[in-house]
Amino acid sequence: MKVKFIFTILITALMLVSLSQIFSIPPYAGDLYPVYKSGYFKELDRGFRIVTDSFVGIKSMARPEYAWIFLKDIEIAHDMNIQVFDYRGYSIPAPGEKAGRPDRQILKVINTIHPKTHSEIQGSRYVSIIPLSARGECKFCHSRWNNRTVIGALRFARSYNPAIYYTAERIIIFVSITILLGVLLYAVLRWDPGKSIKELFDK
Repeated sequence: MKVKFIFTILITALMLVSLSQIFSIPPYAGDLYPVYKSGYFKELDRGFRIVTDSFVGIKSMARPEYAWIFLKDIEIAHDMNIQVFDYRGYSIPAPGEKAGRPDRQILKVINTIHPKTHSEIQGSRYVSIIPLSARGECKFCHSRWNNRTVIGALRFARSYNPAIYYTAERIIIFVSITILLGVLLYAVLRWDPGKSIKELFDK
């Protein structure tokens, strides 16, 4: 009976924790990000990729400076910071210009065997680095790219709303967990460990 009592207390406690997570209380999305990336952040990444594709398209089909003007307009409209980097990690504030020193984080992302988008939480900011893969039209401006698969990167940084994680996604997840725990609690309450032992002695 002690085992049954312990299981009942444990499952009840887990159910209360699960139920509490349906409401707007910590931990928030930023706290859970290392363990679980919610759809909210995936949508931010999707927006970043759309901006990246638009940047490459404008740069390839129009005057390159228009692409940087486009990024500046996006920065102002959506309160974010966007930086362009070349394959050596230098910041490119405008076409043909280079600023600062090579960024180690950028180099680490674009020099991996299979470069891919890298995102992380930095304080109150959500930061995403998107490698720029070389396309056929890129060689018109990057004639000396030496068959590199990645010719640069864009880094996005913007603030995020941690409470937005409390959406239908989170509610569905924790309601499902609560239901499973409820079924388990019902099974434990019906479980009679002493009955099996009694039947064994009766035989």
